[in-house]
Amino acid sequence: MSLYSLISSFLSYVFTAIIYLFIFSVIALIYMDIKKANRGERELEDYESEDDTEPQEDYEEVKTLKYVPPSARLKTVKSKESIESRMKSSYKISEKGAIIGRGKNCDISISDMYLSVEHFQIWYDDGEWFVADMGSKNGTFLNEIRLKKVKPIHDGDELLFGGLRVIFEVVS
Repeated sequence: MSLYSLISSFLSYVFTAIIYLFIFSVIALIYMDIKKANRGERELEDYESEDDTEPQEDYEEVKTLKYVPPSARLKTVKSKESIESRMKSSYKISEKGAIIGRGKNCDISISDMYLSVEHFQIWYDDGEWFVADMGSKNGTFLNEIRLKKVKPIHDGDELLFGGLRVIFEVVS
């Protein structure tokens, strides 16, 4: 085997590996974009607006309406499982939503052996709250019905996940 064929074989393997790494990174970026879109995150728009009334000769004070972002909370139903998992009495959820699971990177991390790393998510979009299971092994239940797809969630609804129960409450 000549030196030329040895070098060309080596370079072909190197270039093939580089191409595979490039394809993998493109797929990973697409996956992260899809995951972010599914989570319901969107840029927060400026919701402040001013009253459009004509200025009076007296120059009355113009009222400014300020946008108050919606928020919700998950109120823990006390049980043996919730105490063992060291759950807080409630968890606040902002308009951007939250991913709930046992992973350290989750917005709400709960150490329960029956939870997936990323178990389910809740978010606010277009005037309504939504919940979706994230492919968890043990499932997420909304009012005792297993979630198969994205569902709207309302004040007072009960969520069951990994043997834990919480009540969803909209905070005004």
